[in-house]
Amino acid sequence: MAVILMYLTSGFITPLPLSSVDSAPHGKPKAIWLWHTSLIGTSEDRTDVLQFAANRQVGRIFLQVNTGVDPDDYRSFIRAASDLGIQVHALDGAPEWALPEHRQHIADLVRWVNSYNAASEESERFTGIQVDIEPYQLPEWTADRDAVSAQWLQSLVYFHELVKKNSVLTTAAAVPFWLDSVKLPDGSGTLSEAVMAALDETAVMSYRDQAEDVMALAGEELAAGDRLGKRVWIGVETNAMPDTPHITFYAKGLKQMEHQLALLDSQLKNRPSYAGIAVHDYAGWRALGD
Repeated sequence: MAVILMYLTSGFITPLPLSSVDSAPHGKPKAIWLWHTSLIGTSEDRTDVLQFAANRQVGRIFLQVNTGVDPDDYRSFIRAASDLGIQVHALDGAPEWALPEHRQHIADLVRWVNSYNAASEESERFTGIQVDIEPYQLPEWTADRDAVSAQWLQSLVYFHELVKKNSVLTTAAAVPFWLDSVKLPDGSGTLSEAVMAALDETAVMSYRDQAEDVMALAGEELAAGDRLGKRVWIGVETNAMPDTPHITFYAKGLKQMEHQLALLDSQLKNRPSYAGIAVHDYAGWRALGD
């Protein structure tokens, strides 16, 4: 997932009271992003990844789609994940996918997943698709944010409708926490709520290294999810971010991260929209020191 370059350090943070809890197990299964498809190519690597995930109560893996990978490697990985009760959702995206002239990439992803699933046994199939588009990295966003916002939303609506045309796969998108500050050009609401309404789920990149700060950033999205009956994953970061160290657990270590995630989960687990904590990403989490 690309680093959020805009607005990442913005946002008014209102401290929320947190009860003291131990550092796990958590009430909700977690999710994890896995971008390195080389890690599903051998039995040893698959076992390593999935054992790590199972030990940390991961119930969902967002797995990068790489059409250069042998489909049998995906089948072996998803089948082994299924045996552990872990769902695997397809993952892909790029900033330009928000623009109409690049929408074919969305169609290609959906077509690939549908073809793969049709050729696979039930235990080997993806159960959803998440797109990670992030068009605010494009120069077009700075030039005309309203236009690109509308195009992004239209692309996500297109994605959802295309998926649902031939499957019951879950649709989702990774989104930054500050989308609730972006108003729709027609004045009908925020881009955040419109995106949530268009999909089954969202994963909010509410990256901070303290539970109360994460909740403050994701509060509007959770409230919207409650209203709309949508599931919301709360995203946290583990990779090094030298310029903005407060957005990642990289320097905190594994024990501090686990404690903060337990605090976060204890406060949110009864919210109707709360799906769980999504950790970005496997490589960062795995490398986290104590």
